[in-house]
Amino acid sequence: MRLVNLCLMGLAALVTAWMIPVLAAEPLVVGTSNDLVKVTSHFTGRELLVYGALSQPGQVIVLLRSPAATEAMSRKTRTGPIWLTGARVTVTGAPGIWEMLSSAPADQLLPLATRQLLGLDPGHLSRQASYQPEPADVAAWQQAFLKNKLRRGDYVVQSQGVHIEGGQLFSARMALPASLPLGRYTLDTFLVRHGQVVARQEQHIEVQQTGFQAWIARFASQDGWLYGIVLTLTLAAMGLGLGIVMQRRLN
Repeated sequence: MRLVNLCLMGLAALVTAWMIPVLAAEPLVVGTSNDLVKVTSHFTGRELLVYGALSQPGQVIVLLRSPAATEAMSRKTRTGPIWLTGARVTVTGAPGIWEMLSSAPADQLLPLATRQLLGLDPGHLSRQASYQPEPADVAAWQQAFLKNKLRRGDYVVQSQGVHIEGGQLFSARMALPASLPLGRYTLDTFLVRHGQVVARQEQHIEVQQTGFQAWIARFASQDGWLYGIVLTLTLAAMGLGLGIVMQRRLN
């Protein structure tokens, strides 16, 4: 794995050496191990390698963000010795997956206002999300949402997650969880110097479902009425078959 990393970083360096003289205004060159993630029924997660080169010194922040997702939350209430499900809230407008890796703590590299503007502050993401029905103590729900996301690994902050070698080559490893939302992910790489972003590269990672599950999803989406009929007949046949088997066992 170390050899693969060195090869990728060496390739990035060669590309940079060729591109920088032609594009002198381009201070940041970024590459990824892949730009397409295929999710199957056996998908257990994936590691995404981000690498690149700098034409000028600075610190690097890498941000991976999935499309917005919908998440249901509930609060447990205690009635005597029994815990019951209390209030329920649906959260929308926040990314399902959000990972920020940097070569130094982000709060030391950029002011809070800049981090919030660029989507680099997880607390700001939870506050910007929509909570319906809107609870009276919305701040408590915002904190709980962020805490759950961090605990599950859906939101990740690694202040030493980007490694810079020789002041020119950098690399970062991003762990994609098994419960990966589908869609187009945005990968932003920032070059930071003296509290300011001096360069930014945006890329996209496609996360697609493949295999039998993908076929079922397309079938249900494109021919919903036919899918309903086939599903009903299939369930009826399974029920009939199970009834026959159980009857034979009883006899």
